[in-house]
Amino acid sequence: MNPRMPSQVATDVHGHLIGAARDRGPVNGCAIDSRRVRPGDLFVALSGGHVDGHHYIGEAFARGAAAALVRRGGWARSRDAPAGPIVEVDDPARALLDLARAERGRLSATVIAVTGSTGKTCTKDFTAAVLGRRLRVTASPASFNNEVGLPLTILAADGTTQAVVCEMGSRGRGHIRALCEIARPQVGVVTNVGLAHLELFGSLEALHAAKAELPQALPAGGTAVLNADDPVVRGYADSTDADVVRFGLGHDAVVRAEALALEERTGRSRFRLETPDGRATVHLPVPGEHMVANALAAAAVGWVLGVPVEESAAGLAAAQVGGSRMEVFETPAGLRIVNDAYNANPASMAAALKAARWMAGDGRCIAVLGPMAELGPDSADHHERLGELLVRLGIDGLVTVGDRARRIAVGAEREGLEPERIVTCGDSDEAVEALRTFLGPRDLVLVKASRAAHLDRVAKALRDRSTSATPGDAATSDPAAGARAPAGKRAS
Repeated sequence: MNPRMPSQVATDVHGHLIGAARDRGPVNGCAIDSRRVRPGDLFVALSGGHVDGHHYIGEAFARGAAAALVRRGGWARSRDAPAGPIVEVDDPARALLDLARAERGRLSATVIAVTGSTGKTCTKDFTAAVLGRRLRVTASPASFNNEVGLPLTILAADGTTQAVVCEMGSRGRGHIRALCEIARPQVGVVTNVGLAHLELFGSLEALHAAKAELPQALPAGGTAVLNADDPVVRGYADSTDADVVRFGLGHDAVVRAEALALEERTGRSRFRLETPDGRATVHLPVPGEHMVANALAAAAVGWVLGVPVEESAAGLAAAQVGGSRMEVFETPAGLRIVNDAYNANPASMAAALKAARWMAGDGRCIAVLGPMAELGPDSADHHERLGELLVRLGIDGLVTVGDRARRIAVGAEREGLEPERIVTCGDSDEAVEALRTFLGPRDLVLVKASRAAHLDRVAKALRDRSTSATPGDAATSDPAAGARAPAGKRAS
């Protein structure tokens, strides 16, 4: 954030400044969590379902905040008298958007926005890594992709920033359009369009229209970076005034992958990156063939902004993607855990299962799966079809977690997976206990579900337990043998 005095912040957000005499210097950053306030930050006191930021104004000032943005009269809820300037507004959340809108007008950086049903965060991370080879980049941390996270990303940039990479999520029509009004991106990336969050949109047509809001918001002279392999996304070329650059595996893609191969055991992709300006070999640092499309999108942005192809390849190879996304951990005993528990929908589940099966090689592949959220009235059918798919892919054992995930087990058993290879669990703790006798030292276990299922706890428990004890009570690692299901529940 470019330094602003509290009085200037008040002007940007149409607020009222009180306590100006308690000057603590200019504001040069923004925070919504008092525990993460750094000296010079503006603390924005947001009110959520469980926490009211107004109770922590004193703590924010104690950590060095230069000012606080609060609801009118809200500072009175603080445990301590405010030790610095207060900017009062009717709605701090709305004021945060106003502040980001004003700050965006002061930035000279190119803003890149990324949306899609799957792959947004990985594509954002790949893009930041590619652009970072040549430019000073600010990128959304984690999955800051909503009306709070996006303004925080804009406010993290300053006068030295040359590129801002924003992630944009959508939970209904108009959401991306509103985020674009704040960020005003010159480059927009659409990774793909699938069934994620279908329940919130009501129909596929509404979901498709919502994702189209990004290319529609791009200015003439901007660039829409579109997935050539997704027919819905290809069609967005007709709805934008921006130039169009397509990425993908097909020959009609401007930026594409050739000679694609997967490494044995690691599941990492190797391919030749082809652009109009040259080619380079890419070795991706994360497993899964589905990561190739995310990398190509990032390389396409790099090509648009003038990053040489060799440097794009180096950036992709060095990229660090967000946590709980195809994270691989191997225990001393040889058990491999793939933690992909950040989110899940039918497409991402299928991609993760394919990657896990490949990585397992001639060893056993066990899937620990939770529910896929927000799929609408056909949710049960989607879960059952997933169960059928995992059997066709050759997954050796299945542990489901949560009531809705039981439908995965139903589909798997119907497709022919033996009941003794299936365990259904009520929660994460039960799954961890079941896996004690379900896993062998040469197995690979994939852990995946929608974020609300908290299956990252299963992955962490497996890691923690495996580093402190060799699984002597584990099931046989003979790939021809069936996983031993503990006494428990069957699919129904």
